[in-house]
Amino acid sequence: MKKLFKWLDHIEEGLAGVLFIGGVVVSLYGVFTRYVLNAPESWITEIFEFLLTWSIFIGFGLALKDNRHIQVELLFDVLPKGLKRIVATISNLIGGGFSFYLAYSSIELITLSKEQGIKTIDVGIPIWISYLVLPIGMGLLGFYFFVKAYRAAKGDHRELIGEIEQLYESMQNGDGKSGEKGVGA
Repeated sequence: MKKLFKWLDHIEEGLAGVLFIGGVVVSLYGVFTRYVLNAPESWITEIFEFLLTWSIFIGFGLALKDNRHIQVELLFDVLPKGLKRIVATISNLIGGGFSFYLAYSSIELITLSKEQGIKTIDVGIPIWISYLVLPIGMGLLGFYFFVKAYRAAKGDHRELIGEIEQLYESMQNGDGKSGEKGVGA
């Protein structure tokens, strides 16, 4: 199972990174053509939006897995451990269910746009290709929500403590790390 997570992690990080860097390169090229050459290209915005959207949607699952999403832990931190397990499990199950619902619902959008033959204006890419990121990104997000729910139900310490507690524990241990990836890591 760890090999699957590691493999999936590498694929997601690599794909999201390549798409994001591609978006930055396209954006910089757009700035260059617009302000230096004074000859803006019409296709740049479409490609940039495509690359950035795919990068973001793939990154949703990565952020959840690494606890990088914004969390409001004010009430959660004061709960007893047993209640934290229940709350964390239920909230992650709800998040996973909602994510899988969005992934399933997006298939209708993809099917409809494919049947109608809708294409982007400047580049002519079939719009359903852009929409493919919805079931992929939401499916990965749902998967990680269910993994977190399983870990919380099992009583995994990482799922039951807040970020402040985690930082405090890491400082107590003297390692200076929170055990999670930080920004830019």
